[in-house]
Amino acid sequence: MKKAYTLLLTILLLTIFSFLSIQILQTKAIKSENIKNQFLYIQAKNHLIFLEEYVKSIDLKDIESIKIEDNLFDIKAIKSKDLKHINLYVKSFDYNVRVTKIINIE
Repeated sequence: MKKAYTLLLTILLLTIFSFLSIQILQTKAIKSENIKNQFLYIQAKNHLIFLEEYVKSIDLKDIESIKIEDNLFDIKAIKSKDLKHINLYVKSFDYNVRVTKIINIE
């Protein structure tokens, strides 16, 4: 009878520790994913700021759209149909990170 209780207690403790370790690993994985998304968002915002400064520094009369080549991001500036606004887009190729901004043409 004593062996049965020992075996039951061992199985119970193993189950509890397994459940706790799975929860800890899931939390660490979520934190890692959040840090990666935060890094990509900051990088996308930096690309957007650069694109805005670049668009403001060039003559836009003959340009309909601008695309900048990058390995991780799709970086575009597209003039609107009414020619009063420029839509700026920065989107990650592999992850769900997208930043947009609309600026007025003076």
